[in-house]
Amino acid sequence: MNKYIEYLDGITVDDEQHGRIMKLLNQKPHRLRQKRTIYQYAGLAACLAIVLLCIWAMPGMFDNPVVVSPGNTGLTVQAPPQNGGVTVEPSEPTNTPEPTEPVYPLYSLTLNYVDSLISSERAYIPGHFWYELTDEQLRAVFPDFPLTLTATAHYFGDGSLHSVVAYDNETWGANDEYLTFTKIEVVGAGGGSMRDYSYVDSEPIISDVAGILVTAETVRGMPIYMAAFVMDEVTYDITIEVNNLEESGYNRGQDRLTEVVNALIRNGPADLSVLNDPVIPELRDESLTLSEARSDPDFGMYLPENVPSRFGFESARRFINQDTDNLSVYWSIRFDYDYIDWRVSKATDYDLERIASPDERVKYDMELYPIPWADSVPTELRDYVLNPVFRAEDLTLDIIQARAYWVDTDRSDTPGWRMRFSVLYGDAVVEVNVKGASPEQVWEMFNRMISYY
Repeated sequence: MNKYIEYLDGITVDDEQHGRIMKLLNQKPHRLRQKRTIYQYAGLAACLAIVLLCIWAMPGMFDNPVVVSPGNTGLTVQAPPQNGGVTVEPSEPTNTPEPTEPVYPLYSLTLNYVDSLISSERAYIPGHFWYELTDEQLRAVFPDFPLTLTATAHYFGDGSLHSVVAYDNETWGANDEYLTFTKIEVVGAGGGSMRDYSYVDSEPIISDVAGILVTAETVRGMPIYMAAFVMDEVTYDITIEVNNLEESGYNRGQDRLTEVVNALIRNGPADLSVLNDPVIPELRDESLTLSEARSDPDFGMYLPENVPSRFGFESARRFINQDTDNLSVYWSIRFDYDYIDWRVSKATDYDLERIASPDERVKYDMELYPIPWADSVPTELRDYVLNPVFRAEDLTLDIIQARAYWVDTDRSDTPGWRMRFSVLYGDAVVEVNVKGASPEQVWEMFNRMISYY
């Protein structure tokens, strides 16, 4: 009997079944032998009971899945347990490392040496107007870009996009020390690149950055780094400048150029569609005859009637855009270098800041400042001395004579008088830039304008 007890001790059954089994075990041996064919399957029945119990209990196990909380390494029960289940308490939080930035392959650039740089000024854009990009537009044009940018969209007069010019506005160090200057120009199909310089070697080496061909340049002896490439029919032109010629400066500029190019290509092409359909401001850019210029309702009254006879009319232009509203007239001497450039415009804050009174001769008397002016004119007076503004009621021949200076040392030019100054008439300012006319002639031009202020 002991061997049966040992066998059954390994089986778990309910109390009623256990009682029946024990009752049979306590009967006389001959009765046990008579029922042996029944009890030899008791173990199998007990195993079957366990299986059925598990089947009944298993559905409840999946009513409350256990999930790993991202904030710690313990377990958190997603919902309160049902059917008498046990709540799993979360373990104590542990210090989880901060997520790291994804690591991307950094493609290197081969720098080509160029002889010199041309002016960075853009070519003439007919009807040019512009708008600052919003944050949303910045994210579309420069998706996921690592630097903080300020950008301006430039348009043709018909509203079509010419280009986007962006600058990194986090490039200043302690005490406003100039560290790194980053400029990114994105040119759409209507624009055009101003890149026009010769390479030291006959053919530049092209770099492959994730399948995009990039031409990178530097100027020997200058901490300037440039790169250009085309992606999705959009031209990218990048310029990086650093503040010194030390080796560390060169490395910093080259590293920044590599990072910027890789980031632009990795993050994908610009979505320039967000810059479509701009509001076109009032624009005017047209050539006029002298008669039409004199008849201009805004500025014609400030043009002179008696220009010296040696000077012939050459051109007049009426121009209006977002920050400029002016009328300019140009007289010159044919086959000579002398000219009179007369420009009338709305007075700006900068004009009002440069007003000089007659007794402030230090601000306008050219006899006090011999050429070269970079050496003789104090920095704080430079804006006044180069182009002072006089109120119309203060203007005299003496002031004009103080503005004039004689040049006869330039072998490539003709000797004669030079002068530049401005005169304020209410909210209009007349700026004159003269070469070849005497102070007395210029004084008569102001005295005999079409209409006096």
